[in-house]
Amino acid sequence: MSDLERKLAEALREQAGEVAPDLDAAWAQQLRRQHRPRRRRWTVVVAPLAAVLVVLTSVLLATRLNTAPAPPAQPGHELVLAKPEYQQMAGLLVQSAPVALVEFAGQTDRWRAWAFPAQRPRESRLLFCVAALPADQPFDRAGSQFGLSPQCVPFVPAEGTAVLAGYAGETAGPLPPGQAVYLLSAPANRLRLYDAKGGLSQGRWVGRLANSYQVFLADVTPGSPPVRVDVS
Repeated sequence: MSDLERKLAEALREQAGEVAPDLDAAWAQQLRRQHRPRRRRWTVVVAPLAAVLVVLTSVLLATRLNTAPAPPAQPGHELVLAKPEYQQMAGLLVQSAPVALVEFAGQTDRWRAWAFPAQRPRESRLLFCVAALPADQPFDRAGSQFGLSPQCVPFVPAEGTAVLAGYAGETAGPLPPGQAVYLLSAPANRLRLYDAKGGLSQGRWVGRLANSYQVFLADVTPGSPPVRVDVS
């Protein structure tokens, strides 16, 4: 190879070495240019979709809230009765034959609870009374009394089949805990009672007072007397 050819070959090699780095840099720059628009395209597509999903979720939640069923109304109506008070049997004028309610055991003897209407002397207000007397004896105003017996409540003015009066059993009272008695102003086929937690108790007819008042006895939760009533 002549000197001229050798110099020409060296010059070509030097030029090739200078061009190769530029080609690599150009290729890398081209790759970056290709990737950048792709990321921007994904951003342009995903952002509107996310906004649409947020709107749809809000609409769905609002629809569910608007179409959700309303909570059921409380059954029956509020039971508002006077508070029972202890009365001395000797100071009561019994107005009609009593109705026997239930027998229960005391500390040593058995007792029978009775319901009856009464009045105090020189008073026109009627009272609904519950007394507990020895179970083996008939109703006698002069008989022995159990605990704080009798307990009386005044009639509540009412119409139709509403509850006029009632008494929930208690310790040392004339009716044991877990029992409750109610006086209705007219004939009724069914008495439903509800405590504060919605627990249901069914009343059962046990008798009639003064030929017009209906007496119902019910098993209730001790310490949780009925607060609502449904009469039919």
